[in-house]
Amino acid sequence: MNIFKKQENTKNTAVTQTAALQKKIKEHASAIAAKAKSSYKSCTAKAHTLLQKAKHGGQSIKASAQQRCFTLHFSHKGTEKQLHCKRYHACIASALVLCAASFGIYTTVSYHQTQQQLMQSQSRLAQERDNNQNLSEQTEQLQVEKEEYMQNIEKIQEKAAELETKMAELEAQKKELSNQLTDLAAADTASADTCLSILNGTTPEKSFTNIVTTSYHQTEALASQLDKMNAMLDETGAEFTSVASDVTYTLAQQVSIPEGLPTSGYVSTEFNPDGDPAISDGRRHKGIDIATRHRVIPITATASGTVVESTYSSSYGNMVKIDHGNGFTTLYAHNSENLVEVGDTVTKGQEIAMSGSTGMSTGIHCHYEIQLNGIYQNPRDYQ
Repeated sequence: MNIFKKQENTKNTAVTQTAALQKKIKEHASAIAAKAKSSYKSCTAKAHTLLQKAKHGGQSIKASAQQRCFTLHFSHKGTEKQLHCKRYHACIASALVLCAASFGIYTTVSYHQTQQQLMQSQSRLAQERDNNQNLSEQTEQLQVEKEEYMQNIEKIQEKAAELETKMAELEAQKKELSNQLTDLAAADTASADTCLSILNGTTPEKSFTNIVTTSYHQTEALASQLDKMNAMLDETGAEFTSVASDVTYTLAQQVSIPEGLPTSGYVSTEFNPDGDPAISDGRRHKGIDIATRHRVIPITATASGTVVESTYSSSYGNMVKIDHGNGFTTLYAHNSENLVEVGDTVTKGQEIAMSGSTGMSTGIHCHYEIQLNGIYQNPRDYQ
């Protein structure tokens, strides 16, 4: 509600400021017009006064008029004409021209100033209108959000009422159960008294109440449920053993699948079994070369298995081949030294050789191959 009041107050303030600005513009324009009118009247009065003075002083200067005149000579088609003009007439005409020019300049400047102020006022008015429109849109959006909040509040209130009803029902059930437990306790006391009387040699009358009968049946039902739970636990234990065996087998299979690269470095030659000229140097390559930046570093097995070859080849140099027992074999070549022998069982991550440049090699690296059922695989797919 405070947000809506704030938006309404801002809107009213903007409207008030716009009206005051328009009123101020009108007052300023009226003042400029009145000032221009007053200046025009003043100039007219001064000109009229000068004319009156000239008219009344005509008698006094008539004698010397010839001395204060100047003559304009005109010639047109060989004909000369003369125009005599008195000096005081020229002064009056000059004064009138200056007054008219001053009035025109002042009026023009005032007009331009008024026009600029009017344009500024119109710009402010347009800005205020945009602000009012934005405020109206925000007000509408807030009104929609308010309605949504009210609807959500109503739903929450309904849910709260439902929860209160359910809590009341649960409280009633709790009281009922408490009463039943009290009755059961009393029934158990009566049963104990009956057993004591039998042990003492007395035969009480068989008078079983409904509560005792109910307690007996509930005890039997509880025993039956316990038997069912024991059977379910036995069945669940068997299923758990089977699942654990499956998980163990799956994990063993995962450990025997090659994963990652056997050493650190960067791949200098990619997998290219068909000799595609667009791949690396274009020559056939059944694995990848991992350059170790001129370092002799350990090479590790990418999966657990058994060493089936640890020998020297003229092309591969020192090489190690591991059978992983599930169709996968891996080969590590150009080693400077082999660290395992044929028949050794290795685990994933175990060091099996040192990188080198033996055999047909141009630099220290590790040539790494993967085969699945005799078919060469791209080691990139197993990273």
